[in-house]
Amino acid sequence: MQNPHASPGDGSPLLDEQVRVGLQGDFQRGLEIANELEKKFPESHRAAFNRAWYKMMEGDLLSGLDCLDRGRWVNAFGGPPLQTTKTIYRDEILQGRHLLLTGEGGLGDEIINVRFAKNFAARGARVTVACDPSLARVFSRVEGVSAVVNQRAAAEVYHDFWVPSMSAARVLETTYEKIDGSAYLTADPELVKFWCDELKRQNRGVIPKIGLRFYGNQQFEHAQHRRFPAEGLRNAVGALPWVNLQKEESPLAMETWDDTLAIIANLDLVITSCTSVAHASAALGKETWVLVPLLPYYIWALPGDRSPWYKSVRLFRQTQFGEWKNVFDKIAFALVERAQ
Repeated sequence: MQNPHASPGDGSPLLDEQVRVGLQGDFQRGLEIANELEKKFPESHRAAFNRAWYKMMEGDLLSGLDCLDRGRWVNAFGGPPLQTTKTIYRDEILQGRHLLLTGEGGLGDEIINVRFAKNFAARGARVTVACDPSLARVFSRVEGVSAVVNQRAAAEVYHDFWVPSMSAARVLETTYEKIDGSAYLTADPELVKFWCDELKRQNRGVIPKIGLRFYGNQQFEHAQHRRFPAEGLRNAVGALPWVNLQKEESPLAMETWDDTLAIIANLDLVITSCTSVAHASAALGKETWVLVPLLPYYIWALPGDRSPWYKSVRLFRQTQFGEWKNVFDKIAFALVERAQ
């Protein structure tokens, strides 16, 4: 079926080249292509979506968000916009009005953007968050959230305005300087106590203070470039006791996101690939080290080993395509420094 929002340039071979050189770390060529496509095909949503990353890398978050937003029309966020007759919020008066913040993208994206509920609530709105059911209990405790509903029922919820969550930062005219990188998720206190006892039981009275996560959802585009050899990270951690946060492999019965957050709350440090667990840990305010591939997700586009998006995050960036050893070496050294 033809995309009704397709525009000239969306199928340009330059787009494929841009992705290829970006994955290999040739950002100079990638930027040249971005500028060329902007001149040739200013109406291309796909070209604008790809250009977003380069805008953010240069420090212009708001322009990047404007470009990123156009990805919705080429299905970059995994689904169609909400079927509603109400308008997306711009700058209308929100006092006493109902605003629906609808989750989109992956679970990590939902976690990233639920933070903005408090911004809309501060303007007087009653904010209902539509999200993946697995995140409902966690999001119900986020500041500014009045109610939570299953994404599939979002269109049936009363609202005066709505905001697709990947557009929340743009709607609020967010810049890097305006991002609040403070913690905004909380763990269930009863589950924190339960997992404290359980971790002690499983580890002979000692609670490991490091959590490791090796890969995320392998169905996502380019997920293979975020995945690294698990043995390399294990070797970097060495003899330090750690717990496995890889749900598919862990001896811990992490049945829900509340379980995962409660386990993380008992740790001192989480080391992970770019996954939803990385965002959950960082949003808890837990010290979080993220292994980032050459072409990072847009959240990590701004160069450096820190991120305005989360005060508790430290980034360990890949510097050579397909090679992770130097990243593992940096982590091993940082762990020694941290211990001292």
